[in-house]
Amino acid sequence: MTAETSSKSRSRHTAAKKVTLAHVAKAAGVSQATVSMVLNGREGVSFADETIAAVFAAAESLGYRNARRAVGCANVPSVLVVAPNVTNPYYSTVIQAMQQAAALKGYATSIYTTYRSLESELAALRLARNMGMAGIIFAMLAHPEEVLEKADRKLPMVVIGDRRQDLNVDTVELNNYDAGSLIARHMHDLGHQHLAYISTTLDQANPIRMQRLQGLRDTFAQLCPQGTVLVKSRDITPETELENLQIEHIVGLELTRKCLDDKKITAFVAVNDMVAYGVIDAVRGAGFTIPGDYSVCGFDNIFPSGFAGVALTTVEHYMRDKGRNALEILHNKISGAASDRNITRVEYSHKLITRTSTAAPRAGG
Repeated sequence: MTAETSSKSRSRHTAAKKVTLAHVAKAAGVSQATVSMVLNGREGVSFADETIAAVFAAAESLGYRNARRAVGCANVPSVLVVAPNVTNPYYSTVIQAMQQAAALKGYATSIYTTYRSLESELAALRLARNMGMAGIIFAMLAHPEEVLEKADRKLPMVVIGDRRQDLNVDTVELNNYDAGSLIARHMHDLGHQHLAYISTTLDQANPIRMQRLQGLRDTFAQLCPQGTVLVKSRDITPETELENLQIEHIVGLELTRKCLDDKKITAFVAVNDMVAYGVIDAVRGAGFTIPGDYSVCGFDNIFPSGFAGVALTTVEHYMRDKGRNALEILHNKISGAASDRNITRVEYSHKLITRTSTAAPRAGG
């Protein structure tokens, strides 16, 4: 074989091994144009998170030379913030607090919404890995066991959620059982004996809601043995939550209407402030007054709850502090200031914010 023939052979071999956009597109199941725009971070064009994850995963697995070029072109580390939705001001407030803290630490942030879908939570985890992100924060994790089973120690992670000792991950927590207990004491002190608890889906994927209810039930039963807590809930699928921006308000409105015929009830406890707004509209829409005819409580103390027209009694959950703290914990993991062998848990206490939506029960109630 001549030197020229050997050179041509090596050239053909190299060309045969070269990975192109076409290869990446085929592996990801998208067009070449989509691959190009995703990998080059083209401005003014957006794709579904699943599409972006698929493109980067295909590029990485095939060894495409530009696979990492679009991730932090200016060498800025990025953090993925995952939340069920951004329509509830609770999550938007937590996210904004994270972004404020991230900016001070030099991180870019990306937002991923899951609508409490297990598939979406796992997709968020893959996205953070495939895009080479510095870390990930779950503002709420509906399926901790399944997601953490897929996680690895190489990707720094922080979870905001309910108090749990069995999660082997850095957490910013709040004892929602105690939050429910706090509302029970408030209602008992006012003289209420018959309550209704209004909630979206109550199941193991929503432990925060379950713990609030359990704390309310247990404490109210101790303080008022002759009292009752009527539970009204509606299951909401991830698809429904995605399609309907007002679903929490609607649940509060429609479930409350079903309770108004029960004349024993003098107070409503909503699973969160957004549901409580629906409760308020149902009560007022039926011609009753708040708190003259019914008292209404919520949880979270989102900013509209302090408006004069709402004035909702609720439980302060320190959203801004939790968001900033979660980012600080993540930064310590990323920077090496905290050991990978240590688990950090921060728990916030509660504070009842008493406004004019609660008062003593109506005469005869």
